[in-house]
Amino acid sequence: MVSLKRILFTFFLFFCSFIFSQNKRLDSLINLSKSAKDTLLVKTLNEISWEYKSSNVDTALFYAKSALEKSLNIYDKKSIADSYNSIGSVFKAKSKVDSALFYNKKSLDIKIEIKDSIGMADSYNNLGIILDESGNYLEALQNYFNALKIYEKKSTSFDQIPAVLVNIGIVYKKQKKYNKVLEYYNRALKIYEEKKFKVGITIIKGNIGSVLLKLKKNEEAIKFCSEARKLYKDLGYLRYVPYMNVNIAAAEYNLKKYQSSIKRYLDVIKNFKSDNNLYELSNAKIGISKTYIATNQFNKADQQLKDALKISKKNNFKEFESNALKLLSEISFKLKKYKEAYLYQNEYRIRKDSLFEKNKVKDINELLVKYETEKKEKEIVLQKEQLLEKELAIKNRNLYALLLAAALLILGIIFFAVYKRNQLKKQQLQKEIDLKDALAKIKTQNRLQEQRLRISRDLHDNIGSQLTFIISSIDNLKYVSKDASEKLKEKLVGISSFTSETIHQLRDTIWAMNKSEITVEDIHTRILSFTEKAKIATQNIHFSVDYNIDKNETFSSIEGMNLFRVVQEAINNAIKYAEASKIEVIIDKTQNKFIISVIDNGIGFDIKTVELGNGLSNMEKRMSEIDGKIQILSTLNQGTKIHLFFNKKN
Repeated sequence: MVSLKRILFTFFLFFCSFIFSQNKRLDSLINLSKSAKDTLLVKTLNEISWEYKSSNVDTALFYAKSALEKSLNIYDKKSIADSYNSIGSVFKAKSKVDSALFYNKKSLDIKIEIKDSIGMADSYNNLGIILDESGNYLEALQNYFNALKIYEKKSTSFDQIPAVLVNIGIVYKKQKKYNKVLEYYNRALKIYEEKKFKVGITIIKGNIGSVLLKLKKNEEAIKFCSEARKLYKDLGYLRYVPYMNVNIAAAEYNLKKYQSSIKRYLDVIKNFKSDNNLYELSNAKIGISKTYIATNQFNKADQQLKDALKISKKNNFKEFESNALKLLSEISFKLKKYKEAYLYQNEYRIRKDSLFEKNKVKDINELLVKYETEKKEKEIVLQKEQLLEKELAIKNRNLYALLLAAALLILGIIFFAVYKRNQLKKQQLQKEIDLKDALAKIKTQNRLQEQRLRISRDLHDNIGSQLTFIISSIDNLKYVSKDASEKLKEKLVGISSFTSETIHQLRDTIWAMNKSEITVEDIHTRILSFTEKAKIATQNIHFSVDYNIDKNETFSSIEGMNLFRVVQEAINNAIKYAEASKIEVIIDKTQNKFIISVIDNGIGFDIKTVELGNGLSNMEKRMSEIDGKIQILSTLNQGTKIHLFFNKKN
């Protein structure tokens, strides 16, 4: 017999603005988040979190936390409160009650401070739902009534008042005050029918079906729940069909249609497991256990109830915890596990002391007597077994004791001697191997370092000076050849520029060769130096270079040089062809995978139709040399993203 708080919470805070183009809306929001700023960006991130909440809670939590970070940066209190609310909602979806309460209360405190009435009402309603599910019914009602007063006074949205009315009805249903339940449900249904709001009508009819189930009007309950189930399917909200099936399964149990009930329960248990809906999963497991009990399948019932008890205790579902304990006590008694029956019954009494019936004390005492009797019988049997074992041991002990002791002693001495000798040999051999390896490694490193220094000096002193001389000579020729043609001068300028670029590349190569290792900070600094030079020639482009990992992370000189060269080529291509106003370089790491991204907001291109030149081939070749990969993503008028993936080997 399911309560539909989760449906209400999701529908009224999320689906009321949801139309049947969720994927398009999500794509639109993600695209908007790339250009939005300040409060608009926070609002967009929170809406993305809401979109993901029903399908991927981890992604939803990521966007909610991103919204909080942005709102704290701009320090807009309403945005901060909204972000806390989003985080709390995600934790509720993850069934983490304490965290959900914590963030919703933080949101409420800020809304009270800034006097945001509707925001306060939303927080009161959210807190009511969480407290209700954790069994704090009085506090839940207090929060619901606080929300209802504000909505009736301030609200302009037709869906907010009936949402709270239904939530209040759910609490009264748990108190078995069914007339009160129907009173609030009918008030909500009247509003929805006046507004012809099909979603609300669907939810209310499902809830009325669950109330009729409580009143043992099983045929009517099946009728209402089946109608609601059909409406959910028509609306496309298939995720909520299992809620109706749980109620139908419970009604079938009451009508003694046990096989149909079991089949339906097994289906909904799969659905709730798939959705990680722990609250309703606990409820369904308790429901199927009752059907198993009715068909004398006590072991299956016992397993389902233990699962439900474990989930309920972990997530503070007090109502289901109490129900599971009561049924486990009954099953243990029928299986003649009197000790377990006594313990479960006693724990149930503690959990539900206020509703405990006096005549149950007699049951507990009877269980305790049976448990003590059973315990004594087991002790007698155990004592007899111990006496038999002792008699058998005495007969055989004298025969085998001496021989066994002597054999063990001799074998022990032999094995110990062999073991010690082998250990000493292994230790000595390992020390020799380690020493040789260390010496060989040191020699190799010294030779490599000497070779690097020699080559870098030769490159700098010989080729570098020669290239510098060429540039100087070309510059002199430009001035000496005053009467030379413009075409010749352009050729000379081109040769001079090419030679200057060659010198820069030579310096980069020498920089890499002089290092046995290149850190992330080295690459970051080198890229910054390159972009600073690029700014001089491209004044209308904004460059940014960021890294989100430890600056002391290292690469080999070949790896670092290749990564820098590919980034350099990517930036050059963006400058030449993208017509961008912003070029961004991001260095990041996920586990052992380094990701370097070069992102521009330029004109983009169609990868399928554009012929890619030698630049891309060189980039791919450099990445393949270090076992890396390159990915190019581009969309017309939306810019280009180049991602470099490199798996670092430890």
